[in-house]
Amino acid sequence: MIDLEEVKRALEKPSPYGPDIDLSRYKIDEGGIIYREPSQEITESAREKVGISVEQATYLQVGETVFARAMAEKLFKEYNVVVKPLFKALKEDKLAEKLAWTLLRPDQDKYTAYAYLYGKEAGYYVYVPPGTKVPLPIYTCLSLFTENQVQTTHNIVYLDEGSEAIITTGCLVPHGVKGGLHVGLSEFYVAEKARLIYTMIHSWGEGTHVRPRTVVRVKEGGEYVSYYSVYSPVASIQTYPMVHLEKKASAKLVSVIAGSGPGVYDIGGGAILEGEGSSAELVSRTISSKGSRIISRSSIEALAGGTKGHIECLGVMLDDRSTTETIPILKTSVQEVELTHEAAIGMLSGEKLEYLMARGFTEEEARSILLRGYLTLEVKGIPPSVKAEIDRITDYVIKHALG
Repeated sequence: MIDLEEVKRALEKPSPYGPDIDLSRYKIDEGGIIYREPSQEITESAREKVGISVEQATYLQVGETVFARAMAEKLFKEYNVVVKPLFKALKEDKLAEKLAWTLLRPDQDKYTAYAYLYGKEAGYYVYVPPGTKVPLPIYTCLSLFTENQVQTTHNIVYLDEGSEAIITTGCLVPHGVKGGLHVGLSEFYVAEKARLIYTMIHSWGEGTHVRPRTVVRVKEGGEYVSYYSVYSPVASIQTYPMVHLEKKASAKLVSVIAGSGPGVYDIGGGAILEGEGSSAELVSRTISSKGSRIISRSSIEALAGGTKGHIECLGVMLDDRSTTETIPILKTSVQEVELTHEAAIGMLSGEKLEYLMARGFTEEEARSILLRGYLTLEVKGIPPSVKAEIDRITDYVIKHALG
């Protein structure tokens, strides 16, 4: 039972991490669903900034407003997959109603409280039936077009037993928008032996604050893979998704952050190994430049025996105006666990740059080659379509990291 008074009090509760934000500076629109095609500005921004074609998007939200897309609904109906706005699902689907706000707490901090009290329950609801392996990525796109606006999204995903799905989300503000606040809330449920691959690419803007809040529960034998990237300037972004892993469940969280400008990138993730034989791997690659500040936090806690966890935090500085911190935490209250971490921060190797330049590459080409090697990560078992998606995102990150 949610205590409404506690939620109201949480409007004054700052997050333990990241700069505090005055929510009174922003307004929220009425929202709803509209049955027309998005404008050319929206279409071009989605394609240019996050590489998502509006024609292929299953879910598109601008501010609190959702664009209905009949074609996408028909496409996934073939597989009995449900994709719809959450506010619609909460009226029509008992499961959506049952799941909402069970992993996330509305009184977690001022941002969750604001979304609970004033948000329109916009965001996407995805349900994949038992045993269904969705052959196509489910593309979603969230954008913010007004500088003094707050956008709230509440996403719920449920993969039923033995199912598999790939969800790719692009988040953006268009060129010229330099403010706004995005509060993205996500509750993901991965049932027994199900597998969810979730890739995200973010292109925000100077002056934009971003506060995602994500909790994932993976049931016995399930798997969750997350690939999270940011390549644009921001005022600040702070996120710390938490994954709960039951017996023999596994998770891999990869963060690729290219910070530029005077923004704060407080990026992290945590895993709790609750079931025997569960495992987690948390990997971050960061590039800081032009005065950016990057804090990379990661934690793994073991509550059951026979579990394994590894944290890898690597950072590269491209100038001496920026700062990078890595904060890995390992914790256990049981024996017979294997928890490890490695962390390193440095500059691009001058020796390797000189080696490549001596073989005819320009300095920019040499830097690009080294950064690609640094950012390229092997995620075992991912399908070719997702590998192509990650390669595309890596190209975006390198291009903007080098200015």
